[in-house]
Amino acid sequence: MSSPNELRGDPAAKVNFPLYAVEMVTDRHFVVAGGGGAAKTGVYNGFATYQLTFNGEHCVAIEVGKHDTGSRAVMNCSSFEDVKSKKLFFVAGLDDHSQLYFISKKFEIARSLSYSDQNDNDKSPDNSTRKRKPSVKDNDVDLNKSSDSLRKGLLSQRRLRMLAHPMDSVKTDKSPSNESFQKVVRVSPNGKLMATGGCDGYVRLWQFPSFKPLRDIKAHEKEVDDIDFSPDSQKIVSVAKDGCAFVWSAKDGNKLCKLDWSPPDKAKYLFKRCRFSLGESEGQRPRLFTIVNPIGNSKLPSKSFLQLWDTSSFLLIKSVPHKSAISALATSPCGKFVAVGSMYDGLVDIYTSFNLQLVKHVEKAHTNFITGLAFVPCHTEGGQNNTGLSDAAVISISVDNQIRVHRIASRPYSLPLWAAMLLIFIVVSLSFVFCSYLGL
Repeated sequence: MSSPNELRGDPAAKVNFPLYAVEMVTDRHFVVAGGGGAAKTGVYNGFATYQLTFNGEHCVAIEVGKHDTGSRAVMNCSSFEDVKSKKLFFVAGLDDHSQLYFISKKFEIARSLSYSDQNDNDKSPDNSTRKRKPSVKDNDVDLNKSSDSLRKGLLSQRRLRMLAHPMDSVKTDKSPSNESFQKVVRVSPNGKLMATGGCDGYVRLWQFPSFKPLRDIKAHEKEVDDIDFSPDSQKIVSVAKDGCAFVWSAKDGNKLCKLDWSPPDKAKYLFKRCRFSLGESEGQRPRLFTIVNPIGNSKLPSKSFLQLWDTSSFLLIKSVPHKSAISALATSPCGKFVAVGSMYDGLVDIYTSFNLQLVKHVEKAHTNFITGLAFVPCHTEGGQNNTGLSDAAVISISVDNQIRVHRIASRPYSLPLWAAMLLIFIVVSLSFVFCSYLGL
């Protein structure tokens, strides 16, 4: 029988501040961010970096870095890893600003040893009297052995530290000072652009990582809730509290289309989150996912929806209901899965992306609403090792300070029906030819 923890997901880590954002920064490292804000409650503000490992039973997150942001909580974030130059950038949303950080990696020795320590030990009472005076040759051998053991000891005690170095900062929302706030920031997949959205309804594009302003798009009449780049970095989708969802050209800022759908029973809905996703295989078109919640005063229906859109026509392909309001959305880097988190009951659901079939349902993953989700890139060798060779794994966070990992167990490989039929046909044909050759 599964334990309560297993049913709720792997209890990877617990922090000492409420969490509002999570972001994978490498194949095996992720950042969680949040805080208590400007109120003098003593609650920490900032972000922490974790390394994900698998201990044979469940996923464990080990803290490898932490950065204090003073009186400002981190409510949204994004990152980009430049594999060629081996540079890692992290962007934190601090009030109405985007703050850029350069993340460096450093190895530290957990417990240092030195020759002086060994020499001091040699002066201890147990070593004060020797039976014979060692020769020069003996000294050389002992020194070499000591050097080898010291080197091995130091290597075994190394631990990774990821340090955040503040760089540029830019104001991204131009609402009146008492109302300005950045709601979302995203770095494009190619690492050349950054998009921000805030309370003034604008989607602003910036050159990354220079933060040079490129264009301001008057996208919505009310505050922007979410934005995302297409996998080729050519399009941007935005959703806002005005009830609209638009697709924009990242090149010139022109509006390409509006996402239209017919709500059931003419109820009023608001788009809450939006995410592009790669196709499952090379050559497949990317997908677009959105989540919509009913407006509070709507009586019927009471269900929210996860929606799948065609990225050629931007028409709705499929919509699946969710029993409660949805607060978080994430897509897997391999393009196979999509996950949602609920706003009230701490629930996490994971679906296949091509047909929105439910593959994992996690009740009460958290004791409060889900504030963020992020998939671990399990399609890579490192990601698979970090999550126990699972087909997929998603990290969930909440204001309950918990970090949990939800894994989809690997399924035994099976041939598609058409492949199985083709194999049977080939085997029967070869058997017939072989029997004819033998004259049977």
